[in-house]
Amino acid sequence: MEFARGITTVSGRRHRQAVALSLSAVLAVSLMAGSSQAAAAKVAPGISAGVTAAASKSVGLPRTAKAVATIDGWTLAGPSEIGEVAPEVGSVKSGSVALGIDAPVIAKTTTAASTEVEVQPGTTYSFSAYVRLQSKTTKSVAMRFALDRTPIRVPKLNARWKQVTGIVTTGPKQTTMDVGIRVSRAVRGLSIDAVRLVARSGPTKGVNVIPNPSFESVVAKRGIVSSSLVMTTPAAAVAVAMPVGKPVRWSVTRSGKKVKSGVIKRAAALSSIPLVGVKQGLYTLRVRGGDGKLTKTTIAIVDSPTPWIAKDPRAGVGLHVENDLYDDAARYTRALGISHARSDVRWNRVEKAKGVYDWSLYDEDFQRLNAQGVGVLAIAGYGNPAYGKANAGAPRNATGYRAYGNYAAAMAKRYDLAGIEVYNEFNWTHNESNCRSAACYVPLAKRVDKMLATVDPKLPVVVGGTAKYPASWFKSLWQRGALKFANAVSFHPYEKTGKPEEIRTLVRQSRASMKKYGKSTRPVWITELGTSAAIGNRTTTEQASILMRSTVSAYAGGASRFYWYNLINDGTDRREHFDNFGLYEHPTSGVAAVAPKPAAFAQALMTTQLGGRKYRAAERVGAGVVSHAFGTTKNSVRVVWAPKGKKTATIRTSRPVVVVNFDGTTRTVKPKRGVVKISVTKNPVFVRSGAATAGVTR
Repeated sequence: MEFARGITTVSGRRHRQAVALSLSAVLAVSLMAGSSQAAAAKVAPGISAGVTAAASKSVGLPRTAKAVATIDGWTLAGPSEIGEVAPEVGSVKSGSVALGIDAPVIAKTTTAASTEVEVQPGTTYSFSAYVRLQSKTTKSVAMRFALDRTPIRVPKLNARWKQVTGIVTTGPKQTTMDVGIRVSRAVRGLSIDAVRLVARSGPTKGVNVIPNPSFESVVAKRGIVSSSLVMTTPAAAVAVAMPVGKPVRWSVTRSGKKVKSGVIKRAAALSSIPLVGVKQGLYTLRVRGGDGKLTKTTIAIVDSPTPWIAKDPRAGVGLHVENDLYDDAARYTRALGISHARSDVRWNRVEKAKGVYDWSLYDEDFQRLNAQGVGVLAIAGYGNPAYGKANAGAPRNATGYRAYGNYAAAMAKRYDLAGIEVYNEFNWTHNESNCRSAACYVPLAKRVDKMLATVDPKLPVVVGGTAKYPASWFKSLWQRGALKFANAVSFHPYEKTGKPEEIRTLVRQSRASMKKYGKSTRPVWITELGTSAAIGNRTTTEQASILMRSTVSAYAGGASRFYWYNLINDGTDRREHFDNFGLYEHPTSGVAAVAPKPAAFAQALMTTQLGGRKYRAAERVGAGVVSHAFGTTKNSVRVVWAPKGKKTATIRTSRPVVVVNFDGTTRTVKPKRGVVKISVTKNPVFVRSGAATAGVTR
């Protein structure tokens, strides 16, 4: 969470004041959740375990891709238990497939994969498996193999395969054994291959009883089957399922020009396309199988020191989890380095009968988000006809207020949330009651705040959530004392997408309003802003540009979080307004994952270039040029653009700078006479200086 609550008393009332943590502290927590592993489990007395292969201080990362497919003979944990457990192709130990495990968050020890094998009673078996971690350096891993109750420890790992061995003896009447892979704490990029369990004596001596021991037998639909099409340069690869035994031809193009191509001579059930030498950017991948059918998609690759993009604790996105389209939203959100997801939890669909809550519409999706380490900002919306016609559009009387507060409290009990937002656009058409004023909104915020204090006093209450920024509405809200019930303030400044730079001023205005009329301030969250890339509105490139400019301007104004609306295109009609708000395209036939749009690439590029750095200052670098600096003067990233078109930015420096263009291409510019001059347009560029690199700063 971005902040916690402390409880004080103001004028005889309980008042929870938001305590803002420094971004660096939040970032440290995010990094720990994403990359820490606990010490490996110890081997039980009497059980031996060995490790082969020498350790190395630093090794190269393997190119791998996880596939949307099932593995014969094995039961895999689902995405609501562990972020991702799936077949993995690329640099494997045996054959063409390994088992990949990615667990950004583990709440309790969980079986990632298991199989039941037939064994001989009273027989000693030798166990072995190869294991690695997608890490250049050696780290402890909190996982173990479990042969029934016998644990086989795993040593510290890096990106090189290591063999783990152990011995187990079956009971005098035992005929089956469960072989499991158990994970007890967060681990990123764990791979397993070539699992063996062989008897040392008896009629099955030397026979491996593990079914599908190298995970080669898989089931996947034909096509491009990578579970994510957003990758990082050290590990970029794509998984494909094409007719077995036949050649597969592929090419990567950018702006119509071929960047890379190749041939897989004989396709396996799952094959890998290694994207060696394909630099940062948004590309089109074309794959033609031996049956002659062509499949294509966009792919995004960004520079990062790891195979994944580390999260930015400020970044959020809007979801519609009631829609099946969002079943895999957790994975797509995490792939872009987004930390938070905002979603409705519709009161009238949860409580259809008074006091009876049915959360089935939201359980699975929220569990998946939690498993990926994505915090959920839940919208407590809207009205509920179960409490009478007066409360059908929004709570409007004492009965409705009580029931609304009870529903919010029940939600907080049910889920591990990053906050609850009191209604969504109460001042707009979402509110179908006869009153949309701040006076009618205050009782909702007051009741939610009171009820959450009894359930989870540290859970943020987010008030406002208005369409646009209605200054007079907020003035009235603060004059009525609503800051007492708030830990953060939110609004949706869609009116500024034409001039996103003005969001900076708007955020500052909102804080000034709090201070003047509420005598205090709270963190500002922009919980919804987006723009459609429908034909006749904006191009996909313009959409991506507005995303960057809006986000950076919000941070420059002091906003603590920024949620883009929304994650995935709702449909495929290029002329339909609401079908084109997404960071990703609508699903397409033959491609397992949703394809990244320019906006998704922009989000990933911005996340990696900013690297979690705190906002520092606005800089004057030329007439008509906007420049916002993040980080320290010794580790600085500037985001620079010209709102009205082509201009020249002049940056004073005695050392070369790295310029990362809007399309991801990178160049080094040396100063002349103490300045660097850069041509800029409406599309932002990143200028790195000092020790600044892509990826999270540590």
